[in-house]
Amino acid sequence: MNNEYFKLYTDSQFLSPYAFTVFVGLHEKQIPFEIATIDLGQQGQFETSFVEKSLTAKVPVLEHNDFALSESSAILEYLEELYPDTAIYPKDIQARARARQIQA
Repeated sequence: MNNEYFKLYTDSQFLSPYAFTVFVGLHEKQIPFEIATIDLGQQGQFETSFVEKSLTAKVPVLEHNDFALSESSAILEYLEELYPDTAIYPKDIQARARARQIQA
């Protein structure tokens, strides 16, 4: 996919385990991306520009070109479908279910 642009929005302290799972997923799939930080201590998640990207006003958010998606499980499934050649989840259905259980 040419001219793809990805930006991961995470908390400025890099403490969110949910943002970290997306970070790892992007690295595993070798997808180049930028990081943008949101200062949760200063209520940055409620700024209009961020709320327009995040339905829940939470991190992580992944911006892909002009599309933004929040919630780590939704983001990882999106990446899995977008780039299926490098799998994040196991092929075995029970192992995949267990991986999603741990992720939740």
